[in-house]
Amino acid sequence: MMTARFLPVAMVVTVFALTFLATFRLGGGWVWDIGNGLGFLAVAGLAIQMFPAARTGIRQRHELLGYWVLALAFAHGFWLLAVDGVVRFYLMPGAPFYMWAGLVALIVLSALALMSHMPERRHWHKSRAAFRRLHRALSVGVIAATGLHVTLSGFYLSRGYQVALFVLLLGTAALAPWWMAPGRPARALQAPVAVFLSCGGLAGVLFVLIRNAAP
Repeated sequence: MMTARFLPVAMVVTVFALTFLATFRLGGGWVWDIGNGLGFLAVAGLAIQMFPAARTGIRQRHELLGYWVLALAFAHGFWLLAVDGVVRFYLMPGAPFYMWAGLVALIVLSALALMSHMPERRHWHKSRAAFRRLHRALSVGVIAATGLHVTLSGFYLSRGYQVALFVLLLGTAALAPWWMAPGRPARALQAPVAVFLSCGGLAGVLFVLIRNAAP
C-alpha cells in the first residue's frame, strides 16, 4: 500500500525518469535544463497534489505544498524568460499552442491558491462541498493544460511511448480522488513537503548534471 512518504519519491522519480527514456544525454545546455528541471519538478508536485487530503493536519500540508508547486511553476517560467530572449516571443499573438496552455495552467494554478487560502476561502465558496467540487474541477484543468504544455512542446519527451506514459501518469493522478475511494470518503494521502523538496532537489540536480557534465 502506498504511503504518504513514498508518494513524493515515486512521483518525482517517475516524472524525471520519463525524460531519460529516449534521449539520455540530450539537453539544451545548463541554463535551459535548469529552467526545465524546475518545470518538471512542478509537474511532479502538481500530480502529488491530486491525491486526497482528508484530515486537518494533512490539509495544511496540502496547502503548503501547493504554494511550493506554484513557486516552482513561476520559477520555471520566469527563469526561461530571463535567460532566453527567444522565449518572450512565445507569449505574443501567434505563439505556439503549448505555450498558451502553459500560461493558462499557471493562471489557473494561481487562482486555485488564492481561492483555497483560509479564512478567505469561506467568502469565495457557499459551502465546503461547493469548494471541493470547484477545486477538483480546476485542478483537473491545470493537469490537462500542463500535460498539453509538456507533451506538445516536444522537449525531453520526444517519443510516442514517452508521451503515452506521461499522459497515463497525469491521468492517474488527476483521477486519484475518485479511483482511490469510490463510494466512500477518500483516504488521506498527502506528501510531506520536506520529502518532496529534498527528493525533488536531488532529482533536479541529476537531471541537469547527467545532460551537461562531461562523460
